[in-house]
Amino acid sequence: MSVFLRSWLSFALFALIAAAPAMADDQKFTKQQLDQMLAPIALYPDDLLSNVLMAATYPLDVVEAERWRSDPANASLQGDALVAALKSKTWDPSIKALVQFPDVLKMMSDQLDWTQKVGDAFLAQQNDVMNEVQVLRAKADASGHLRSNSQQTVTQDDGSYVIRPADPETVYVPVYEPSVVYGSWWYPDYPPDYWGYPGASFVDGYFWGAAGVAIAGGIWGWNHWNWRDRHIDINVNRWNSINGNRTRVTNNVWKHDGNHRWRGQHGSKDFNRADIERRLQGTDHSALNRKFDHGAQLRRNGRNFEKARARNPQAVRRRGNGGGNARNFVRRGGGHAARPAHFRRPAAHHRGGGGGRRGGHRR
Repeated sequence: MSVFLRSWLSFALFALIAAAPAMADDQKFTKQQLDQMLAPIALYPDDLLSNVLMAATYPLDVVEAERWRSDPANASLQGDALVAALKSKTWDPSIKALVQFPDVLKMMSDQLDWTQKVGDAFLAQQNDVMNEVQVLRAKADASGHLRSNSQQTVTQDDGSYVIRPADPETVYVPVYEPSVVYGSWWYPDYPPDYWGYPGASFVDGYFWGAAGVAIAGGIWGWNHWNWRDRHIDINVNRWNSINGNRTRVTNNVWKHDGNHRWRGQHGSKDFNRADIERRLQGTDHSALNRKFDHGAQLRRNGRNFEKARARNPQAVRRRGNGGGNARNFVRRGGGHAARPAHFRRPAAHHRGGGGGRRGGHRR
């Protein structure tokens, strides 16, 4: 083999090795994108947040469960009656847990593009997602908006912020304005996702409503955060019981069930249309398909914009009034945020902060 050919092959091999991680990194969400998409949920109580992130990896189940819950025959189910009605459902236990919070489910279903992005991020970058949740909580603490009160307790455990319900059997879903609770936003080109909340009276950036959600123990409390090791621990026996022993797990660390995600070709961000048609019979298929097509196009646009920004940031900044394409991509969630599951006409307003002790571990 000639010296020239050996040199050429060596160069080509080096180029392939060097390009491999670059191609993988190109598919990752940046810190800016993660902070942007996690801003609306990072201050949720830990158990609610974990179920939202796990459920987001099964977006089709989210849509189906929300439609089931919105049926008048199911809308009033609570407690043991709700647990019994869910036994026949093949949804992931995280989806069943969220059925107790119909308006959280509705928000995830309505903002389906956002839900898919969050699920994709949690699947591919679980450590990064958990890191950025802590970054966002630290920002809210520094701005004076993450405190214990009558709805929640805020503590620190080994340097990580932990948010729990003040009453373990009653969960409040905080509705908050990211631009207020986090202080001045640090990525102006990536403003936090937020869909508004008509009719709410915010105090210090928060709206709590007048009542919490009474938890159904049969579908709740089977998982908790392991912030130190950056994963979610699960109670194997309870998970299998809630799942109806359809697919038994033995590992007490949560793992996504890829066979249950209903993707098309491996690695595709689009759903298999035949599965959508089969599982959602009797629904407005054309509207749902438009949503999935629209979400896929938005993600492609966003990826292309990031590539262009990396190649020539000045040129991208000059286009469309300072990068308008990127702003359109990240802000398009459409509509308003759904009302939280605890929503009632507020008899009194609660402060989002205050009420807790500063110093020590409790905030």
